[in-house]
Amino acid sequence: MISRVSKAGSPRGSIEAGDANARRGATSQRDAGRLEYTLTTMSEDEAKQFGISEIERRGYVRLDKAKANLVRAMKATWLRLVNVPLGNATAEYPEGDEVQAIEVWTPPETWAGIEPETISAIIDDIDRGLPDGRRYSHYSQVKEERQAWRVVQHHCPEKREALCKEIIRQWVKTGMLRREEYSNPSRRNKEQGLFADPDKRPKRATQP
Repeated sequence: MISRVSKAGSPRGSIEAGDANARRGATSQRDAGRLEYTLTTMSEDEAKQFGISEIERRGYVRLDKAKANLVRAMKATWLRLVNVPLGNATAEYPEGDEVQAIEVWTPPETWAGIEPETISAIIDDIDRGLPDGRRYSHYSQVKEERQAWRVVQHHCPEKREALCKEIIRQWVKTGMLRREEYSNPSRRNKEQGLFADPDKRPKRATQP
C-alpha cells in the first residue's frame, strides 16, 4: 500500500522532513504503508544554507521518504511554487491571469558539496577576522587578504572564485553577514567590515 503524503501542517506543529510519525491518523496507517513520504516547507536553516530569503523560502518544499534515513538538504528532492501565466491578456486586461504550479528545483551549483558544518566554520573564520584585528570585506577592491571569498575557497578549494564570491554575496543579502563600521587597529581609522549575525546563521548540529 502506498500511503498519502503527510501534510506539513501537522497537529503537533511543524514537522521534520522524513518524520513518519507526522502524518495524520493512527500509527497503524503509518505501519501499514509500504511507501511513506513527507512534504515539508524549507526550514530556516536550509534557506540560509542556500542563500534564500525568509519570504522566498515558503515557496520551496522538500519530498522525503519517511521510512529511510534523512538525506542531506543538498541531495533532497526539492520542489517550488511558480506563477504560470494563462496567456489570456487582452487590451482591456493587459496583465492577464496567473495560476500557481509546482516544478522540480535543483539547488544551485554554488552550494553543491557544502555541508552545514563547513558553513559554520567559514562564518566563524569571517566573524573572527584577521589576526591583526582587521575585518574581512565583500568588496573586491580591498587588499587580497581581506577579501571574504578567499575564506570560502580555503574551506572549499574545489570552488571557483566566482562561486565563492556568490556565496558571500548571498550571505550579505540575507543578513547572515552584516556590514558594520569598526576601528582598523593598523591604520587607526574607521572602515566597514563583515560580522556574523548570530540570530541568522544556521544552528550548529548538537552532539549525541
